[in-house]
Amino acid sequence: MKKTDDAQAKLDFWAAAPRVAPLPRVANLPHFGHKRFNSQAAMNRWKQRLLNELADRGGAQWTK
Repeated sequence: MKKTDDAQAKLDFWAAAPRVAPLPRVANLPHFGHKRFNSQAAMNRWKQRLLNELADRGGAQWTK
């Protein structure tokens, strides 16, 4: 059996040389601070406005 077919061998290989991959970031995320909402519906309206604003900016642009 090849090592690529053995799940445990893959885990052992990855664990022997751990490497942290950098996560991408959203460059054009609209600013939002601390918010409090009186209801779930109010939060959903705010989230929809935030998503619409992001869409108006051309969508999420990811950077490294």
